[in-house]
Amino acid sequence: MTVIRIVSIALRVAQFITAAVVLGLTAFFLHQYDKYHIGPFNRLVYSVVIAALSVWLSLLWVVLPHATWAHFGTDLIFCAAWFAVFGLLQDYYDDSMKCGSMWAWNNIDLTNNYCGQWNAAQAFSFLAAVFWFASFIVGILAWSKARHSPVATDGAPARRGFFRRAPRSQV
Repeated sequence: MTVIRIVSIALRVAQFITAAVVLGLTAFFLHQYDKYHIGPFNRLVYSVVIAALSVWLSLLWVVLPHATWAHFGTDLIFCAAWFAVFGLLQDYYDDSMKCGSMWAWNNIDLTNNYCGQWNAAQAFSFLAAVFWFASFIVGILAWSKARHSPVATDGAPARRGFFRRAPRSQV
């Protein structure tokens, strides 16, 4: 296995883990919305959809060994989608949650910490975006390396163009 393939698998596993964490947290937030009407419904639905698709695609692409342009394009699209998830979660955190500043440590609770769970969802959504972008870069590097590597042939002579003369050894 080449180094690029190992890095690609590690990135896909990291994508799976971060997407699973965000999926679990945002599903919990959706449950809280259903039960207590707390939280932004549309932002959470978007986050759950992106996280669920990311879980599915990251597992699928760990199995598929070949990097194609579909992988690269999808990696870039999911990178943008994850940055959008991060932005949506951060915007709601700043505007509506009023959890305090980064120096307000008086709300720390180990069992019922809604702000801490929201922070974890933000952090893992940002990490997911970084992992999808890194996977895009690694895929481009792998494609470039495969494209420029020499190919072994069976020794058949190369075809000549219509107006090209044969080499002197063949005349």
